[in-house]
Order: sequence, then C-alpha cells, then structure tokens
Amino acid sequence: MFNSIAQRLVTATSLLMATTVGLTAAVGLVAGATAAAAPAAVAASTVAGDPPLPAYPGLPAGPSTLAAVSTTPIPCESNGSDKSPTRSEVLTRARSWLSVGIPYSQERCYRNQYGDYRTDCSGFVSMAWGLGGSGSAFWTGNLLNRSHTIARSDLKPGDALLRHTGDTSENHVALFVAWSDSAHTKPTVMEQTGSRDTVEDVWSASYSSQYTPIRYDNITDIAGSANVYGVLPDGRLTFSTIDAATGNRTKTLISSTTVGFTPKAMATLNFNTVLMTDTAGYLYRIDVITNNTSLGYNPPVRIATGWTHELLTYDGNTHLFGIRNGDLRRYTVSATKPTDATIGAGQLIGNGFFLNTLAATSSNWLVGTTPAGALRSYKLDSAGTWEGHSLATDHWFFDAFLSPGDGVYYGRTTGDGLYRYLDNDPYDDTGSDIQSFPNDPVDTTGWTQTLLSAQPGTVTG
Repeated sequence: MFNSIAQRLVTATSLLMATTVGLTAAVGLVAGATAAAAPAAVAASTVAGDPPLPAYPGLPAGPSTLAAVSTTPIPCESNGSDKSPTRSEVLTRARSWLSVGIPYSQERCYRNQYGDYRTDCSGFVSMAWGLGGSGSAFWTGNLLNRSHTIARSDLKPGDALLRHTGDTSENHVALFVAWSDSAHTKPTVMEQTGSRDTVEDVWSASYSSQYTPIRYDNITDIAGSANVYGVLPDGRLTFSTIDAATGNRTKTLISSTTVGFTPKAMATLNFNTVLMTDTAGYLYRIDVITNNTSLGYNPPVRIATGWTHELLTYDGNTHLFGIRNGDLRRYTVSATKPTDATIGAGQLIGNGFFLNTLAATSSNWLVGTTPAGALRSYKLDSAGTWEGHSLATDHWFFDAFLSPGDGVYYGRTTGDGLYRYLDNDPYDDTGSDIQSFPNDPVDTTGWTQTLLSAQPGTVTG
C-alpha cells in the first residue's frame, strides 16, 4: 500500500514530479492501472519517515511491544539480481522480519542478511521473494512484473495475496503461509502492516476473498532426487531413486550379495557410504562401488563395537544421531569414509526419545514418529540444547520414515507402501503446512526392506 505520497502520483503516462513535501527528484513508480517496468531505484525523500497507519485493512490495530530497529531513508540499496528461492527459503526470509520491531513506513528501508528493502507491505514481499534491484522499486501496482496470477486452489506457501484497486486505502499485499482451515477459506499470512509492524495472522474468508492469488515467477518448487538405500529380509542391499517433484520412483537396484550379518539400524552418509549396525552391537561401513545400472559394494568393514542403537540417522553436516533405550546421542563424523577414530565418542543429548522412526531434515534438525502415531521435530544447537515440537498428534504410523532434506518426507507403511509428504516450512515448528499426497504415493506396495535410509541434502523444497 502507498501512503500520501502515492496519492500525489499523477497518471500512468506521466512522470512523477517533485511534490510539496520536498521530493527533489522524480520517483520511479507509476500509479496507473498498467504498471511500468520496475525501476532500478527510487529517488530519496526529504521526509524522515511517516507514522504507522492508524488502521490496516482486515487487521485490528494494536501497538507494537517491540523496540524499533534502525532504518534508513529511501531509496533502498540495490539487492543485485532476482533470486530463485525455494518455498521454504521464502518463508525463512519472511520470518527474519517477524518479532524484530520493524516500524511500518513507505519512506524507510530496513537491511538484514537478505538485503535492503522498504518497510511496507510490498517491500516485505519483495524481500521474502528476493527481488533484485532497489529494495524500494516495487509496490502493489507493479509486483505483477515479477509474478503472475494463479487459481486460489493452487495457493502454496510462499505465494502472495494481492489487492490493487488504485485506492491507496485498499492496496495491500501479504505473503501466503498456509490454510488455517480444512475448507481452504481462511489463509494464514505474513504481512508488514501499519497496525502492528510485521505479523503472522489469519484472515477471514470474506476478507481474503477480496485478494488475488499471485506467484513469484522465479520461485522454486521441489527439486532434486531422493537417493534411498535399504536392506531386504535376505540381507541384500537395495538402492532406489525418487523424483522429488513428481514422487515417481525412477530406479531400483538390488545387489547380488548379502551384507553377511543381521542389520539393526542404518544411516546413509553420502552417495556411496552407508553405516549399519547389527544385532550384536557392531558398527559397519559399507562402501558402494556402483549404483548406476547395477548395485555393488565392497565387503562391509567392521569399524566399532558397542553400537546397540535401535535407530540411526545422519544430517549431512557431520552429525550422526542414534537412539538407544530412549537416549539420544550425537556423534561427530569427521571423514567421508569413517573409522572408529573419526567418529567422536558421542554426546548424550537427552532421554525420553522413544520413537519408532528417526530422520534428519537438515543440520541438527530431526523428525520422527512415535508409537502413538505422532510426528515430532527436534531442533538442536551446537551445545546440545534441544527443543521439541509436535507436528501432528496422530495418524503418522510408519515402520520407516526418511527425509532427503528440506521438509521432503517419505513414510513406509505396514502394507509396504511408500507415501510422500512435503513440509513447506520445516523450520516453523508446526505441521499445519505439511502437504500429503495420498492419491499419488511413490508406490502402494513393494517396499519390503527391513531398513530404509535416505542420503541427506539431495532435495530442496
């Protein structure tokens, strides 16, 4: 939304001239029904800043309880070229403005690790999307130069809801986070507001119906391939690949030889290295020779004893996690082909971690399912302090659960089907934005492996 400055803009075909508030150069924004191409910068204003609007469309006014951060006058600095973020990256960028006290203004800019952007609704969305050029170049009248309209039924996290009527008391844009109701009528949004700075809120169905859904042209949906290792009941190793975007299994290979022991837990370190324990408490390293058109590996190397964990997972960033009798431990792996000497002694993170399954969606970020069918997430810091969150309370009954990264999950059912899920923001500590694909699983049957493990960090979502 634009303030009184936007009200002084002239027709779409004329350049902006200096105004009575002291503008000394033409502003590169056009207020017509047809928006011009985004300018590289917006001229500076002598106005030090304007106060937050007394009220904002659809949002009850309420004073901010946060100390205001430092801002600078427009024009905002250049943010380089347009970015191509994933949906989870868009939401991560957006959350960087929450709870830090950014006063609403159409005359000021705020800089953080994601760039320098104007502190109004369109500046906030521009920052979340990673739009290039000046951070004061976009507003509700020209955001469609970098986006396109979509059907309301197609809204996904990281899209936006736009209202540009030409009336400066109505123009607004907000970032779509998720549907808050099963009927998909009440969206949860993040928005930079004149009422309460940057907030996350739920819009009513009637209010949200006044907005047009739009999608950033450069947003990146699920990309990459999940690389999944497994062990069959007879001890043979398997390797499967899954197109993360479509959920289609593209390859499955089965070794001609067995691992030679009874496997108990496994974790995939990288494309050709798997760690596996046996029922006697030995830890083995399996070095894969080929997994292109056939699956072959060297004889397993026994590298340690005392590994009686029921569950193992690796986060792709030197951290190997294991659970034994409810105790969660974290080990530092300092080699791509580890030995006993290059796996640390292990740090006890805590107890009470009674899970059926365990996976890592990113560095020091775990997910798992409980015997009662709940889905849990656990965030750890470098010191080992952790916090847990409930993503879902029931219906998550799997005997294997794996993640190739960034909120992409696969769960194997007792009927040997492999089903897929997408947590659009795996770092928001809630499961409200998890998408399921019950009618489009990877496979409805055939996943008979006793153990499954995905290579971490191969998928972005």
